[in-house]
Amino acid sequence: MKSKILLLFVAIAAMCCASCQKQEKADAVESVAVMTQPQPKGEAATAGTRAVTIAATSAWNATTSDGWLTVSPSHGEKGIQEVIISFSENTTGEVRSGKVVFTSGSYSESFTLTQNK
Repeated sequence: MKSKILLLFVAIAAMCCASCQKQEKADAVESVAVMTQPQPKGEAATAGTRAVTIAATSAWNATTSDGWLTVSPSHGEKGIQEVIISFSENTTGEVRSGKVVFTSGSYSESFTLTQNK
């Protein structure tokens, strides 16, 4: 009987020690999310700015290939941050759309800004 109790005690102690060991850190998933929705009717044709809030789990970058758009800041650390997208006056006579791509690690998400004529 004593040996069964001792064996039970050893088993419980082993489980307690195993559960107290330092857990390995899971690999962090890199992601970035745009939390601001585009204007449903588009931006005015005049030059202006648009605030966009993003949430990233690691360092991020913002890029655009549209020469009439700029992003400030163009990079940052993990967390929630507001960026400003600036756009020049639309003199094309047509509605135009430009894209800003936010990248964190291998993940990216884009924000499309439409500007009226």
